[in-house]
Formats: sequence, C-alpha cells, structure tokens
Amino acid sequence: MKHEFLSVLRRPDRVTGATDESPFRFEETPDGCPVQYEYRVEENCAKVIVYPSGAPVKFLKLRFHGDLSFVESVFGDQWERSYNPEAPLEWRSVMMNRRLPWFCYLRGEGRMMCYGVKVQPDCFAYWQADTRGITLFLNLTSGSRGVDLTEPLVACQVVERLGEEGETPFESARAFAAKMCEHPVLPREPIFGVNNWYWAYGRITHDSVMTETDYLLEMTDGCSHRPYMILDDGWQLNRTFNGDNYIGGPWIPSDRFGDMAKTADDIHKKGAKAGIWFRPLLTLGEIPDEARLGPFKNGGQLLDPSHPFTLERVRRDAALLRSWGFELLKHDFTTYDSLDMGALSAEKHGVDMFRKNWKMYDRTKTTATVLKNLYRAIQDGAGEADVIGCNVIGHLAAGIHSAYRVGGDTSGRSWEISVRNGVNSMMRLPLNDTFYRADPDCAAFTERVDADANLDFLEMCAITGVTTLASVTPGILTAEQMERIRRIYRIADRDEKRLGIVNFEKTATPETFSDGEETRTFDWSRIYDGSRSQLSWME
Repeated sequence: MKHEFLSVLRRPDRVTGATDESPFRFEETPDGCPVQYEYRVEENCAKVIVYPSGAPVKFLKLRFHGDLSFVESVFGDQWERSYNPEAPLEWRSVMMNRRLPWFCYLRGEGRMMCYGVKVQPDCFAYWQADTRGITLFLNLTSGSRGVDLTEPLVACQVVERLGEEGETPFESARAFAAKMCEHPVLPREPIFGVNNWYWAYGRITHDSVMTETDYLLEMTDGCSHRPYMILDDGWQLNRTFNGDNYIGGPWIPSDRFGDMAKTADDIHKKGAKAGIWFRPLLTLGEIPDEARLGPFKNGGQLLDPSHPFTLERVRRDAALLRSWGFELLKHDFTTYDSLDMGALSAEKHGVDMFRKNWKMYDRTKTTATVLKNLYRAIQDGAGEADVIGCNVIGHLAAGIHSAYRVGGDTSGRSWEISVRNGVNSMMRLPLNDTFYRADPDCAAFTERVDADANLDFLEMCAITGVTTLASVTPGILTAEQMERIRRIYRIADRDEKRLGIVNFEKTATPETFSDGEETRTFDWSRIYDGSRSQLSWME
C-alpha cells in the first residue's frame, strides 16, 4: 500500500464515554471520560475492559486517527438480519456518520482493510470511518439504561486485518471472518430440504405435512443424507388463521396435529429428518410479575430475557421439542420481542436502540450478554440438535447456534421480495461456515412465483454451501423442474461446493459465483425486467 495501514491495535487517540449521570451530548463535555476502562493490546487483538464506574455505564467511544483519504468504498453489516430496504448489505462511499455494526471493510489502493470485534461480545459495537480516522462505539446499556456493573467486563475483543497482495475482496472478507470467530459451531450434516411456511403460511395439518414429506422424498431421490421436513408456524394450539394472530406459546400441539412425537416419528419412517419452529418469548398463562417484559396483543405476555424464570422456561421448551424427536429447531422473534426493531436499524444512531424506559430484571448484565444467555439456554435445551436462529443477533449467536438466518423473509407472493431479502443476504457469504451455516431463507414455489427463478435461487444456495431450503406447494413442479431440483439437492447433499462471489466489491445483489474452476451466473432481474416499484408482503 502507498498509504500506511491504520492499525487499531494501539492506544486510542481519544476516548469519551457516558454513564446514566452524563448529559445527552456526552461527547461535548470537556471533563474527560467518566467510564473506567482499559484498552489492553495483546498479540492478535485488543480487549476493551470496562470497570464499575460509580454510576451505571452506557457508552464508550474510542477514536483512532489516521489517513483514510484514499479509501474508495466501505462495506458495513447490519445488527441483525439484512431486511432493511433502506439499508441493504452494500458497498458505499465514505460517510462519516454511517454506522457499521460489528465489522467493516474499507477498500482502497487495491487492498482490503478490515476492522471488527470478535463474535459473542458483551456489548453492541459499531464502527464509523472518515477520511481522518476510524471510530469504535460501544453500547453497554442494560435495556434502555446503563449497566450496573459489579465486576470488570470484557466488553469486546478488537481485531483487524490488512488484505494480502493478489487477494480478492471476497477472499479477504472470508479470512477476516475466521479471525472474528475462532470456534464456529457448524452442522454435522448438510441442511437441505423443505420448510412449509412460504406456501402454506401457517395452514398446516398432520396430513399436509405427510403429503409434503412424500413430495420432499421425490425431490431428494438419490441423496445420501436424509433431507429436512421443517414445520414452521401453524402446528401449535394458540395460532389463529383469521384476524390478529397470536402466534406464541405455550407449545402445545393443535388438534390438527395431536401427538407431535408421532408427527416426528411419521416423518422419520418416511425417510426424512424433522424440524420445527417456535417463538420462545411470547406466551399465555401466569408468569411471575418480575419476569414480565410487557403486555402484547391478544393477551399474550413477553418474557424478560434477563430473568432466570425465562431462561429456564425457554430451555425447557426447547428440550420438549427435542424430546418429541425433532432434530432441528428454528427459534424466532427474540429480537422483535426484546428490542425496538426500528431503532435497531443500522441507519439509526445506535444509542437509544432498545425499548424506551425498559428496565430489565437483571441490571448487572448488558443487553448483549442477556441475549447471549438466552441463545445458550435454547441451545442447551436443544442439546445436539441443529438450531437455526431466526430474528436473532447473528454476531451474538455465532459459536452458539449452528445456523443463522442471514436475511429477511423471502416470499411465495412476490419474487422481488426474495431478491431484495434472500439474494442480498448472500453478501454475508464470507461468514458461511466461518461464523455459522448461513441461511438465506427459502426458495418459494407457489403459483404466484416463477418456478425457474426459484430453481436458480435454490441452485445458488447449493453451489455456495449455505442451507438449501425450499417451500414447495405439493404437486406444483413439472417433470423437467422435478429433475432439476433433484440435481440441486444432490449438490447440497454432497456438501462440497463452495463457490464465492465474483466482483464482491461491486455488487449488492450477487449474480456471478466461482471457485476458480466453475463459474455460474444468474439473472435476478429477468422476471420483472428490472425491479418492481409497488411491493407488499401480503399482496
């Protein structure tokens, strides 16, 4: 590089912070940083250690000076799934006020400069880059207030990487992901098969699942691993089809299913593996007042994820589903049920990102720590079953769950939604099998969406090594389409393909994938000859 690499593994040039007693514009106060901290530089990382500071701690901001005037473009991640249409996963010009959650890539002079924090931090962290330096901001709040620390907290571990000569941006990003997550948890077998949400949208029965399973086995003929038949929302008792849907626990099967252990066993007898969906934090019935986060529609109650009652409840629920014989659990809505999803957008300031006036039961733990403990409780209940975290914070779940929904919902009603959410989420492909098995959601085969376009989507999943899941209306495929989907599932079954994104630094909708020997290009715009202007999930 012509310019010197700006390293953050050194003493910060300026540090500011805030406690519950600091003014709103804490960065303007001249009295120094009220947060007691240590920036401990070690061989390959720097640990940010925060100490009890006389008042509950909220924020810490570390500034590193350096010349970044040569940077041409910047890639920033999202806090959670990539489903904000105003801020997709994309490369942009340098913008000093842009928040870059967890990690970022800076590209200039033909090299990649990567900055991030290791997975499973005990804070929410984002970066900001400008021509004169880079900033790391740590949100240490507990709910909407400061965390009342009782002992030192390693808030995060900072890492960096300068891309090597001749390395593509995609290769640089993947190598950096391995530095951020040194011990990923990965599925023991490939995850492929069907999830029935995007054709049935909750209208499922035991009989419909058996019909689906038969159709799945036709589609996966010739595979050596058993495919997954995943039951999504709709199997539980407290799920209505009209009006306001409750969509929560307790996790009791409806009369459309009866014995869920029998359902799982029937799937197994046909030759498939069984998976199931649930929503851990919304329930009916009596719960301790101090474990209640707040009221929800239809009389349901949200559970406070920091309370021991909640952790034991979700662990027990996951164990129950596992005891029925389900080998994959998909848990959903925990971010929505815990945090303010609007303020969680990477486009927001990242300060008041949680519910207003939300006082968690355990004020001694940051929200990040609370969510990690929640994921661990679910995984503990699930045992050796694979767990897909949907609507969870991926940087906190990496190393706990084996799979993560990297994007927002695809659609059985609009191909445009599948492109905007599913295809764009493939910009997280460098994290696949370095953080977790990435899940870009399902190819949705219905009468309203072009089947060949969905076959392209499914093939993209198989050749890149991510989860290869579809929602398929039984009987909808032609003989030619059936033969192609069999070929695709056989690729996923072998679990050998790992094609990367070509021109990673120039796209937000990856079209061309290659491993240096094989190259595959898809045309995502052909269905609407471009992009739709009017878009709705329901219509």
